[in-house]
Amino acid sequence: MSNQFTIRSFNEEGLNEFERIISEIRNGNVIAIPEALLYNEQFSEVNEPIVNIERVEYKNKNELVPYLANQLNLRNNKHLYFDKGLWTWLTAFYFDNICPVDGNGKRKVNEAAFYVLKDPKNYTKYYRHLLAYPSRLYSELGNSSKIFLIGTFQKRGEITEQFGAYQEIALNKGILDAATILYWDDSTGNLKRGAAGKAGGSARRLVRIIRQYQMTYDLNSMNGVEIVKILPNEFYRWAV
Repeated sequence: MSNQFTIRSFNEEGLNEFERIISEIRNGNVIAIPEALLYNEQFSEVNEPIVNIERVEYKNKNELVPYLANQLNLRNNKHLYFDKGLWTWLTAFYFDNICPVDGNGKRKVNEAAFYVLKDPKNYTKYYRHLLAYPSRLYSELGNSSKIFLIGTFQKRGEITEQFGAYQEIALNKGILDAATILYWDDSTGNLKRGAAGKAGGSARRLVRIIRQYQMTYDLNSMNGVEIVKILPNEFYRWAV
């Protein structure tokens, strides 16, 4: 049997049925996504242009997100960023990667907005989607998005919560490069210890400072190094 599958897109009935199934899984009534939901013409149709994907084993964001962004050629197909049927179908297709079964045969299911992209123009909901949002960031920002792609989909992380809540921050390459200079540890491929805390110079503090600076500085014209240089002294220890 071929490992190649053609990407499809949910219609409204498919979106509603997937959300119903998520609720059933959350309540412990079912455990798997039915194959009929993915491939039945009642719920979805082939996405155009035709793109094939595989049942990859990727469990981490920094594996699955670049794979999908590249398969969909998102850099040249930015109209797909907000395709709710597409991203919700992909979430259902890769549900085992995104919301795996634990040792007790259960899945830890979060709010529906993590899986169902119902209102893509509502940023406060859009940035919560586990595939659409990070795929857009990766497509737009490349390596500058890596602080959003740490670990598994089960843990969103402090960086995503703090930076992602503000679109003007999350899509600003200079700001994210500054955050990478401050908080990224190349030796571990992860955040520096304490970066996600609440102490001075933490990521949480950086968001507050950046929001203040956006009132007086043109941060859109500055690169990461330039932004780091204008930060208060509390951030200096993170830059070394």
